[in-house]
Amino acid sequence: MWFARGTKNREIRPRRVLGRGTTYFYRKLILARPAGVRNHDFEQKRNALVEGLSQFAVTAELRRTSLRQFAKAVDVSEPTLRHYFKDRRGVVVAILEYMGTFGRSVRGDFAAPSDSITNAVKDYYKVATPGPQFEMYTRAHAVGLIEGIAEDTAGKAYLKYMLEPALTANTEKLTATPGSPKSALELRAAAFAIRSPLIFMGIHQTLLGGAEEAPIDSQATIGLLQTWLGEAFSD
Repeated sequence: MWFARGTKNREIRPRRVLGRGTTYFYRKLILARPAGVRNHDFEQKRNALVEGLSQFAVTAELRRTSLRQFAKAVDVSEPTLRHYFKDRRGVVVAILEYMGTFGRSVRGDFAAPSDSITNAVKDYYKVATPGPQFEMYTRAHAVGLIEGIAEDTAGKAYLKYMLEPALTANTEKLTATPGSPKSALELRAAAFAIRSPLIFMGIHQTLLGGAEEAPIDSQATIGLLQTWLGEAFSD
């Protein structure tokens, strides 16, 4: 083993090279940076990894993915992920933050006031139109629930970046809509009542096999929810 002059051996990666019946190995020396010093494009590379990891998380089999599987999904090594995220927990938190940021523009549009409570509820349930958008919405929340229930830090990240901002968008829209509940408690309860059925229905139909085993008329169900909730929340 050899070392470059004036440097330390940070990481040695074996690579196999085949030739004439004999297997040879060579090692690549990765030069170390001083402790605490990041590469100049650290954030750019980290953001690219987060985007790829998030796309993998919502399209792959829904389960608690290992750090090794995350690394394989974005074609990097586990040490590379540790460099950018420290550990698996850091990867998961970054994914949840990214998915929350990705939904910010949708929440911003949804938070705009409506002319009635019924229309405010209808505006929210537009996201439930069958198709890729609703499936990704459901899968994103499923990722947050799977990770959040299993691990406290991930649970707090799911609340901070995805669930609470979504509930806040509901309460802001209701607050700005004529005839809405007035107290903070009522607004909060209304936000839970509006959002919960959609998440549960999406999980039931798309992730648990309900579309085949126990199908429902999603659009008719949403129509009933719009009517019932609109009437319930009006003065």
